[in-house]
Parts: sequence; structure tokens; C-alpha cells
Amino acid sequence: MEIWTTFFVFFHVLLMAFWLGADMGTYYAAILILKKDYSPQQRAVLARVLQGVDIFPRIAMCLILPSGLTIAAHRGWSPIDGGWLYLAWVIGLVWAWGVWNIHRPTAPAWGKKLHGIEDVWNYVALGLVAAGVIWALAGEDFLPANWLVLKLALYGATIFILIVVNIMFKPFGPAFGRLLSEGSTPEVEGIISGLINRGKPWIWAIWAIVVLNTALAQFKPDF
Repeated sequence: MEIWTTFFVFFHVLLMAFWLGADMGTYYAAILILKKDYSPQQRAVLARVLQGVDIFPRIAMCLILPSGLTIAAHRGWSPIDGGWLYLAWVIGLVWAWGVWNIHRPTAPAWGKKLHGIEDVWNYVALGLVAAGVIWALAGEDFLPANWLVLKLALYGATIFILIVVNIMFKPFGPAFGRLLSEGSTPEVEGIISGLINRGKPWIWAIWAIVVLNTALAQFKPDF
């Protein structure tokens, strides 16, 4: 069992690294897209790079919870084990499969049609995590340590931010399409730069959450 616990800890940390590192890569690509001295074609390449790198934090979000629950079960921090743990992995893997087929640059046409299902699932996932936090705070044995409850709550915050950012950036695709077809205009540039600039604080918040959640796992504060 100890070797498996070590493996899942390694996998969990690796997901954290991919989440934070790749998210910083997408952020930098987004900043470069704002540069008007780049041609529309060059900016299209940057957008494709952004989309390709962005797949990694999205997949990390899908798998970080089941891996964390597995570690908690192996170390006796949570009674969630057996069938419930298998269910968490099935949900996480199906979610990751959906993300891979929706968001990667070479995603199939049928995968793009799953966007609406993903949007609904994000709300369901947020509701499930919120219910878990409430359950734990109600004094149940789900997550007896407060630092674990805080980790779960912060994970829920990342899902909330994902929903907000997805809604916020809906005009980005049409505006970027106009940039490629019509060229740079003050109106199009204003839409693109406005969206990216409004999205910055939300992205910074995700970075802070990932760092804080990593610190909670390492220090396990008693409060």
C-alpha cells in the first residue's frame, strides 16, 4: 500500500506542477496576442499555442480531486474508499476525456459538440464539491481535518473561476475570427484586450489557490 500511496502523491504533485506551469504558459501567450505589431497570422499561431498548452491545467483540474481523495483514503484522513473512490476516478477520467476532445487544437468536430454538456457538468461539479464542504463542516467524518476541508473549498473556487472565465470569454472567439478575416481594427482590438485584461485577476487567483493548496498539503496546519 505504501508504494501506491507514494505513487499517488507523486502523481498529485505532478498535476499541481502541470496546472501552475502550463497556466503560466497560456497567460504569457495571451499577453503576446495583445501585441498589435504582430500580424494576424502570427497572433493566430499564438492562439493555437495557448489552446494547446491550456489543455494541461484543464486535465489537471479533472484528475487532481480523485488523486487527492486516494491519498486521503490511504493515509486514513478520509473514510471515502472502495466503490466511492472508484467512482471518483471514473468521473475524473471521463471528465478528462471530455476536456481532451473538446479543447485541444485538433479536437474532432464531434468533440466540439460536447461544449454544452461540459458547461452543465461544471455547475454539477461545483455543486458536488460545495456539498462535500458542507458535509465536512457539519461534523461528519468525510474530511475530519480542517486543512483538508479548506483544500476542497479552494478546489471548488477554481471550478467557480472556470465557470466565470468561460462565460467571460465567449466573445473572444468571434472577435478573434474578425481579427483574422478583417485585420486589426480599434473595435476588435478593444474587445480582445478588454477580455484578456479582465481575465487577468481571475487567472492570478487560480495561481494563488494552486500554491496555497500545495502549501496546505505540505504543512498540514492544525486549526
